[in-house]
Amino acid sequence: MPLYTLTLAFVFFAGFTAVLVVPGLQNGDMSLLTIVRKSFPAWFLGIIGGAGALTAMVPAAIFTLTAATLFAKNLYRPLFAPAMTDDQIARLARGMVVALSLICLYFAVYSSTTLVSLLLLGYSGITQFFPGVVLGLYWKRATMPAVFAGMIVGVVTVAILALTKRDPFFGFNAGFVALCLNFIVTVVLSLSTAPSPGRDSG
Repeated sequence: MPLYTLTLAFVFFAGFTAVLVVPGLQNGDMSLLTIVRKSFPAWFLGIIGGAGALTAMVPAAIFTLTAATLFAKNLYRPLFAPAMTDDQIARLARGMVVALSLICLYFAVYSSTTLVSLLLLGYSGITQFFPGVVLGLYWKRATMPAVFAGMIVGVVTVAILALTKRDPFFGFNAGFVALCLNFIVTVVLSLSTAPSPGRDSG
């Protein structure tokens, strides 16, 4: 992943080039294709478009399969169905692949349209793990239900603000607003519930 992240620099280079070559470009997602159309023959634009589609589908398939498996095996089974067999997990994961693909398609069509916005939206969701990790390591009073509830509140808040086009919210990034609510919910519920077995109250 660190090596893959280095390639994101080329995305920004393409965007900066488009600003110089095509001033006033309305849709940033069309930067590379617009530059290719202006600089190369039409048939080469088809090759670039096909290559772009393939390079998008391969990592998307990997991410979708990984997310579906993690949900079924590490989230759904431990919390809701500890007796699930491996075959049942596989069926749930296959169903989650379809569900996640439809959710991603919806966000791609009706929500953020730029790559940077999509990256920020993804990072805003991933950030919601931060309170659980920090409080779980350094605060003995933290409980698993409280951490899980905080994560749900954070992710739902990010989704609502993004879907209603309220990001930024009063000048604050949606991920930061959700992170604050996540911390509050985790701390309040941890203080109002019994400590996890084997952990001393702190």
